[in-house]
Amino acid sequence: MRGWQHGTVADTFVLLHAPALGPASWASVASALGRTGHQVAVPALAGFSTGGPPYVPHLVQQAVAQLPVTGVDHVVLVPHSGAGVFTPYLAAAVQGAAVSVLFADAALPPPSGEPGPATVVDAGFLPFLRELAIDGMVPPWPDWWPDEDLSPLFPDAETERAVTGEAPALPLAFYTEPLPPVPASWPACRCAFLQFSPGYQEPAAAARRRGWPVRELPGDHLHMLIDPEAVAAALIDLAGIAA
Repeated sequence: MRGWQHGTVADTFVLLHAPALGPASWASVASALGRTGHQVAVPALAGFSTGGPPYVPHLVQQAVAQLPVTGVDHVVLVPHSGAGVFTPYLAAAVQGAAVSVLFADAALPPPSGEPGPATVVDAGFLPFLRELAIDGMVPPWPDWWPDEDLSPLFPDAETERAVTGEAPALPLAFYTEPLPPVPASWPACRCAFLQFSPGYQEPAAAARRRGWPVRELPGDHLHMLIDPEAVAAALIDLAGIAA
């Protein structure tokens, strides 16, 4: 695989939203990156669960179908939150371009051949989701938290409506479904970690142990909505760092 490019306009950023959210969670950063001359794609995952189980292959296939495929030198995958565990499958699907993965306050998949999370979410979080579920469906993400906890995550009411309005109800079985085996090629690409919130301190520490560059933009889990310009600048910077 070719080496990392150094922050040039040949970079195509692919911003991957959490399955429990939607593309609006990355819209402001996509605009900020576009203003710098970079190409940007924000795959939409809405509806991936309608085909029934197994859910993970449906999600991956839907995202892969929206990845840039021509005229791209360097694909920079940027998963947020729960999207992180799907990046080995997406990285393996990219053909003809160098690939980097910048985890933005995101869960980490294990290296190939090592034990890791058996399910889409950490086993410790499953009891919470099981308690929320009604008739086998987990309600949309905004319904997981009190309103007073949600509002500070957004810069304004309009953004809050746009982001929360995309959040889907998802089958509990999606969250409990075993992940496919990690491709043998993972991680053949360059990786880095961008931490926003204290809740992702452990994945950031794990990234450091793996020798990956780590940057911190202290804030909440949806910091890309609060300061998209700073997040875009940090992503460009990380995409230009050679390990």
